[in-house]
Amino acid sequence: MIDLSKERFYGAKSEPIDSVEVASSRPMGDFEWQLLDVSHGGTVERYQVLVSDERDALATEAGASAYLSAVSHLGEVHGEVGGVSARPMGAEQSNTSLIVDDAWVLKAFRRVERGINPDVELLSRIADCPHVAGVRGYVTLDGATLAMQQQLIVGGEDGFDLATGGNLGDAIELGAAIRVVHDALAQAFGTWEASGSDLRAGLESHLDELVAAAPQLRSFEGRIRELYSAIPAGPHAIQRIHGDLHLGQTLKTVSAKEPRFYLIDFEGEPARPLEQRRAPDHPLRDVAGMIRSLGYARAVGRLGDDWERSSVDALVRGYGSALPADDPVLAAYVVDKAAYEVVYEANNRPDWVDIPLAAIEGLV
Repeated sequence: MIDLSKERFYGAKSEPIDSVEVASSRPMGDFEWQLLDVSHGGTVERYQVLVSDERDALATEAGASAYLSAVSHLGEVHGEVGGVSARPMGAEQSNTSLIVDDAWVLKAFRRVERGINPDVELLSRIADCPHVAGVRGYVTLDGATLAMQQQLIVGGEDGFDLATGGNLGDAIELGAAIRVVHDALAQAFGTWEASGSDLRAGLESHLDELVAAAPQLRSFEGRIRELYSAIPAGPHAIQRIHGDLHLGQTLKTVSAKEPRFYLIDFEGEPARPLEQRRAPDHPLRDVAGMIRSLGYARAVGRLGDDWERSSVDALVRGYGSALPADDPVLAAYVVDKAAYEVVYEANNRPDWVDIPLAAIEGLV
């Protein structure tokens, strides 16, 4: 049996695995495709894997080819999915992406939940937006999304790599791209109104979950809740958003005649249940995520506080909002994102947990 705790995409590394059961399986050439029901901490999550010698092999050359040849037979195909050749993209995170025929990206969703994946749902409705990659097709099984095929952004370079190397360019363009995507989502799905108390209740509830998952947050809890209390009464416009936006969820076509930012991976925060990730939220949550990512880029790239301040200023000007110091809603979502990062780092990269903890200290 595969040891999921050793796999990059497994998202609950801070808890021991109680049991693993094979919910579904089928041979794929020299590999075995499986859906695994993983029990941990009183919950059960389903993961999609491609097993060889008790390790996952989907992100290998042979595994990629085997998955491409069989993916259309795993469930119901919507649109078009498939191709002649596939190779791993190499950016293994919470999902695994394969480059197909040098024209498409085939994404295998690792944690599988019943319901349409937001990545498919959102991108299918805003295909004409100039800052996203269009969806070609997707595969579902028993109502859960297994995989999605979409346009390859040719020449797209990872936004975080660009930033840490000092090559991001003017962040005002990134802020403007986020605004265009938000406007497209609002037009496609509509907007709703939420009161300040609604926003505070959502943030408070999320903080409850985060503090329970990361004891490091307990010393900040009171000050964070005080910050949340400053959110105005509203009403506030909410809508469908990206939900987990950071520099690593962007690509920039640096070498193009007209360089452009693209937003990718619209799945939302991997740790949240699907129902929560599909719910309308305040668009400043995405802006806050990007602000925090600029903080990470400063820390990892050793770029200096001035770089971070000027980049954040350009980002919010491009988007059309105020700085966190002047906008209590944005400030609240920046802190919320940093608290989420503490939990994520504790689960995946314990050596990095001081980065969001230091940010929270400065924010509250």
